[in-house]
Parts: sequence; C-alpha cells; structure tokens
Amino acid sequence: MQKYVVIDVETTGQSASKGDRIIEIALVVIENNQIVKEYSQFVNPEKSIPPFITQLTSITDEDVESQPVFADIVSDFRELLTDAILVAHNISFDMTFLNEELERVGEEKIQPYVVDTVELSRILLPKAPSYKLNELAEYLNISHDNPHRAISDALVTADLLILLFNKLQSLPANVIDQLLMIAKPLRTDFAILCDQLTFQNRRQDLEQFKGLSIKKRVDDSTPDTEMDIDYSQFLEKMYGDTGTLSKAFSQYEKRDAQVMISEKIYDHFKMNKHMLIEAETGLGKTISYLIPAIYEALHDRNRVVISTTNTNLQSQLIDQDLQKLDIPVKVAIMKGKSHYLSLQNFEQFYHDPHYRSYQDTLLKAMILVWLTETTTGDLDEIQFPIEKHPIFYQIVVQNERISKEWKDYCFYHRMVHKAKNASIIVTNHSLLAIDMLAEKAILPEYNRLIIDEAHQLEHMATNYLGDSLSYFELTAFYHQLEKNNASYQPFQRQLDTVKFETDTVFRQLYQAVKVESKGQKSVTDIGRLKSVWKNEQREINDSIFRLLMMLQDLAKLLPNNELEEQHQIMEIKDLLRHLLIEENTEAVTWLEIDQQGAENAVFIQQEPFSVKETLQEHLFAKRESIILISATLTMNQSFQYMKERLGLDAAKTNELIVEEYFDYRNNAELLIPNDLPAIQYPNNDQFIYAVNESIISLAEQTGGRMLVLFTSYDMLRKSYYILKETDLLSEYRIIGQGVTTGSRNRLIKQFQAFDKSILLGTNAYWQGIDIPGNDLACLVIVKLPFQSPQDPVYLRKSEYVKQQGKNPFMELALPQAVLQFKQGFGRLMRKDTDRGMIFVFDDRIMTKKYGKTFIQSIPEIPVHYESMQQLLGRVSKWF
Repeated sequence: MQKYVVIDVETTGQSASKGDRIIEIALVVIENNQIVKEYSQFVNPEKSIPPFITQLTSITDEDVESQPVFADIVSDFRELLTDAILVAHNISFDMTFLNEELERVGEEKIQPYVVDTVELSRILLPKAPSYKLNELAEYLNISHDNPHRAISDALVTADLLILLFNKLQSLPANVIDQLLMIAKPLRTDFAILCDQLTFQNRRQDLEQFKGLSIKKRVDDSTPDTEMDIDYSQFLEKMYGDTGTLSKAFSQYEKRDAQVMISEKIYDHFKMNKHMLIEAETGLGKTISYLIPAIYEALHDRNRVVISTTNTNLQSQLIDQDLQKLDIPVKVAIMKGKSHYLSLQNFEQFYHDPHYRSYQDTLLKAMILVWLTETTTGDLDEIQFPIEKHPIFYQIVVQNERISKEWKDYCFYHRMVHKAKNASIIVTNHSLLAIDMLAEKAILPEYNRLIIDEAHQLEHMATNYLGDSLSYFELTAFYHQLEKNNASYQPFQRQLDTVKFETDTVFRQLYQAVKVESKGQKSVTDIGRLKSVWKNEQREINDSIFRLLMMLQDLAKLLPNNELEEQHQIMEIKDLLRHLLIEENTEAVTWLEIDQQGAENAVFIQQEPFSVKETLQEHLFAKRESIILISATLTMNQSFQYMKERLGLDAAKTNELIVEEYFDYRNNAELLIPNDLPAIQYPNNDQFIYAVNESIISLAEQTGGRMLVLFTSYDMLRKSYYILKETDLLSEYRIIGQGVTTGSRNRLIKQFQAFDKSILLGTNAYWQGIDIPGNDLACLVIVKLPFQSPQDPVYLRKSEYVKQQGKNPFMELALPQAVLQFKQGFGRLMRKDTDRGMIFVFDDRIMTKKYGKTFIQSIPEIPVHYESMQQLLGRVSKWF
C-alpha cells in the first residue's frame, strides 16, 4: 500500500539559502485514499517575521518565540517521510525549502518521488478558474478554514490529492497511456502515480477517433418554450414581487429603470428602429435586455443576436444571467475560428517530437483530459499556464476547409450548425465586425441585434476591419507546410529559403522600431515598443520584395491538387504586400516589438482611420433594429459624438439616458489636489514622485483597498518600484499590471484577498473589472486619460483628422479621454451600498476650459479642489 505525505511550510520569505526560515511546518499522511496521520508545529526562525508575512499567515513573532528551532524538530517528522511519495501544492517551493533547512542543520537531504498538485490540477482539472489552493478549494467545495496556515493548507491539499486521484481513475486507459508517453518533462512522477490505477468500467459518454477520446455529441434538439402571454404579462412574470427574479436573487428589489429599459427595447424591436441607451454600471442592464430578447425570440419568432466586448462575457451571459431567468430557449455562443481546437492539428501536435518542452507537455496533457469533458472545443474553457502560447496558432481552426475524415469531428463546424438552429445567439464585437464584410456570412440571418458595452464597438470594428500579421503566425504556418509536404524535397528546400528571408525581413523591422524608439519611446499597455511604418528604407524594401518572390515560387512548387495550400501561401504574400508595400491613405500601419523578446518577434498592425461608413452600410442599414447599450455613450449628456463615430442615421435612431440609480452625492466625492507639480512632456519625474508620495499618504489613511489607474505603462512601472521600495508601505501588497505575474482576473483576486493592498493598472483596468463592496475604498486617476501626444499612431490619426478640416483635439483626443474617464469613474460604485473617494491627480480638470466636460459627463457629486494636506484631512474624516 503506497503512502503519500502532503507537506506545507510557512516561511519568512522565498529562499532558505538567502537567510529565510520555516516558521510553521505541517505533514498529512495518506494511505488507501484516507488521511491517517497529521503533524503540525510552529518553528522559531531565530529572526523577526516580516509584516507582510504576518498579514498573510496571521503568524506573529510572539507565536514562535517560545517554539523549538528547526534542528530540534527534524526527528519528530523524519520517519513520516520514509518510503513516502511527497506531495505539495507547488512541490519545488516546499521541498527545496525543506532540503535547504535540512542541509543547514547538518541533516541529509531527501530525494523522494513527488506529486505537484498545482501541476496535477492543471492537467486533471483543465476547466478550473484558478490553481491557487484557496480558489481550487472553493471550486471543488473543499472546506478551507484557515488559508496560508500550514496544517489547513496541508489538509486541503490532501483532500485535493484524493479528488485528483479519483479523477485520474475515471479517465479511459488510452488517455492514461497517452499521458504516460509524454510525462517525462513533468515535475510529478506520473508513472508511480498511475501504478495503482485499476480500470473497471468503460466510459459510455466517450468515443475514440484517431486514438483521441472525446465526448460523444449530445442531442440539443430541446424545443423552445411556447410563449403565449402578452409582453406586459411577461414583464410582470419576470419583475413582479413573486416573479422569476425575486426567486433568483435573495435581496431582490424591483427597479423601475430596469423595467423601462426592457419596455423600450421591445418597443424598438416592434418599430424596427435603432436605439442608444446609456445606463449606469450596476443597474442590471444585462437582465434588462435579456428579457425582451427572450420574448422576441419565443413569442415573435425573430432570432436575436447579442454582442458583447469579449469572450468571457459571452460565457457569463449564458452560464449565469440566462440561467437565472430559467426559461428554456435555444442559445448558441459564436466565436471566431481561432477560439476552437482543431482535432486534426492537435493530433499532429501531440505526436510531433519537436514539441517536448515542459510547457508543450503540459499543454498536450491538459487538452487530452479536456477532450473527455468538452462538448464545444472552445479553448477559452481552459486556463492555460501561458497566455497566447505560440503553439496556439498551430492547434486552432485556421480556416473552414477541413479534410473529409475529420469533418464530423470539427468543433467549429458543430458550433456553426448549432447556431443555425438557435433562437438567441451570443457573439462578440470582433466576430460581428468580421461578419459584416465576410463573403460568406458567419452569423445566421438576423434582424434584431443588441450590442452590449457599445462604447467599444468602434474600437473593436477598427481593429478587426484592419489587418495584422506576426512572426509567430508565419512560423506556425511554415511549420504546418513543412509537416504536410515532408517528403517533397524541392518544396522543402524552397521553404527553407522562405524561412530565412522571413527571418531577415522581421529582424530588419525589429531594428527599425528600435532605432525609431531611441529618441522617444512609445510603449503599449503590455510593454511593447511601437512605431508607425513608413516604408522608406530601401534595404528593408528589397528584402520584402525578395520574400514576396520567394513565396510566389513556393506556391508554384505545389502540385495542382494542393490548391488550398497554394491559396494560403498567396494570401500570406498578398497580406505582406498590403501591410508593408502598398500605400493606404485611409489607414495607419504600425509595428510593435517585445523589448525583451526575440529580435524577429514583430507584430504588424493596420487600422482604418474611420469605420463609420462601413458600419452604416453593412450593419445599421442592413438590420431592422439595433439596440446599443452601455454606461458610457454620452459626452456632456449628448450622444452626438457616438452617433457620428458609428455612422448612425439620426432619423432612424432614438436615444435614452436612464436616470441615476445610485446615491452618488452622499456616497462618493471627487478630490483634486491643487499643489502637485505640473505634468511635463516628456520628462514626468517630478510629477511621478509627487504622485507616489500622495499615494503613500492616502494608503496610510485608507488602509489600502486602492485602485490606481495610469495612462502610461512606463509611469506605472516606475511607480510600482517606488512604492515597493519605501519602508512606509512594508505592510502593504503592491500589485502592478505587467510587473506582478498573472492575468487581470488573477491580480484582481490578489488585490481582494488582502486588506492592505494597492493595485496599479493601465487601460485594461479602466473598464470591464468589478470590485464591489469594501474591497475598493479609494480610486485614484493619475492623469486624465488623453492619448500620449508622442504616440506615433495617435499622431498619424491626428494628421488624418486635420486633413478632413477638423480639430484633432476636439474630434479625437477629448471625446476619447472623456469616455475613458467615465469608465474609470464607474469602477468605484458597483452596488447601491458602495461608497468611496475618487482622487484625480491631474488638476487640468479644474484649470483648463475643457475640464468641465469631464465633470459634466459623470454623475453629480461633491468636488473638492484643495491642497493635498487639506484633502487628506477630508479622507481621515471619511474613513
């Protein structure tokens, strides 16, 4: 009978070799899937515990001062480890720390077989929202009473291991064999773990194809609900005191504004008219538009398409919001091809010996298990360890053409088929934009469209009606060509030449951006350098033309029965010519590079200057009724800017600004210091230091719970290191976008987990994040969110606006800044019980003529323009 020992240690820091020590150790022994023994002990580290560790673990110096030192307890637990497989949630940390401590006190290191439950959870629970121990415990309904304490963490890890072992036991034998074949790079000793497996029952919900075990297709032919009541009765059934919503929400309160939105949307469906609706965040907009959408689909039998900003919101709409309404209706999620796994490409990737790295192995293992669970093939279901892993380009659906033998197993085609029979389709702005100009429509025929977060429509349309290409995409495409034509030597030789020329071109483009950025750096949200492509360097031009000729010659080498690949090669050639050679006066092209990336890792982007004619002709003029809804559609209480940018026909478009629901006057205040240094371009050092002094003073008053919004990644990074290095914030958790490791959602969860935390974010944090209640007490807007005047893409767009005889500041800079400011403002108040303060460290909001446009575009709240010291006095009274 195999013995497993789960270990968890709490420490004063990250490395025993650098002087950190164990302050608590816990071991839990598992035999025959049962916990049979526990060991837990405080340890005197013979040094003080840092404040941050005390906040994290609740372990104080007083707790450990009378406890034994590590050398005195080794004999207490050493025997437990004999002949055991060692288990930990992040095994490299706990075992490394234990061995360093053993070596320090003259004891022999241990070298057991190991299981890392982080790694194993990633493989066996690919749909888990997070792999942090406390979040996994919540996801799996494991009781976790005392996170970041050794015995509590060890017991939870033990329960997790038992669940994972049961999950492993449920997998088909062929999947276990496939995992064992690739397991060598994994941290977990997988073969030892699998030795005890017994395979009893064959899974009836799975089928095998080409060696892959996948979920059998489910029959989704459930009929829609019959809707035979009139709309007013339906509204009462939903919103009434004893209606559906009152049962779905424990503290339900009927909101007249919600009912009005539902009425207006259905009215406009009937009138075949468009409508703009601005309603504040937290009001319940989603439920407000889902109710008329369902009624229109079920009663009037008109398909309704709902478009959101991103794919996460699509899933949330169906998994959370629609479920609450509890009305059977045929719904389909539609996303672009690149969201869906290609089984054909994955099968090649799994067997490809070139992909044996740790990350490649983890990806293969996760997908093998996920295929036994997914019915959609939507890769957004998986929490990948590396976002946008380069291999993604090779394993997703790349085009609609597919070989006959794989056609019945194509997830993308299944999704399209399901959508054809759906009454409600949930898509995203990107696919909506692509569908507008597609030769063959992607979305099934529809005439009713609801666009949520509609302030993002122009940006998304601009992005997706442009073009882009990256070195990663090209190398993935070449790799596919190489595999498909491995036996044809003339083609392989020409392909090697194409790869060499591609590398040359992209290295030259990389250096061009570096040279352009020497004088004035322009940095994107994710830290990339960027510069406008001017097509002025003869040497690069010559290289591009050589590459284009090589691609044409490559296509000619393919036999006539390979028309699809010929077509793909010519498409790449035409795209390169379009982006880098042809002059387009109606668009801007720019290059981006990762500053620390490979010297050929270049991203080429092109966007049209305006999309309003395209939107008007291919969307608004084509569909009978389109509802655009958002918290951010007006500037100065007017929809004029949004109507102009989107090309909306005023005669066919009505407007509605929903009255404020929250009590802003009594629950929020706007504070602007009048004594900070003026913002200077390009050197902002004085301003940055003053801002961070103010953040430190604010944190001392509020006790953290601060979200600080920047407009510049460079300024955020400088501020992060200033705040991290000050002794005044030693007890605080400083979290910085792009500096602290993790996705946006993960960083927000870290922020919410600690009272004394400060979260620094750029553009991605101005909108689309939800931090309700006491988790956020103070919002800081460092600068009014104007585009940097040095940003090369903004400068090129400004030139275009001038050529139209318009003022770039009034037409471009100010409206975009006001709308983003409104989005940032909306982060503070998410529920009617929320309250807090908003600091704006940019006093142009008070001193410049345009400043009143910002203030008049947000709800009416008290405004204080005083010295920082006076404002801090107000904060102390508030908190």
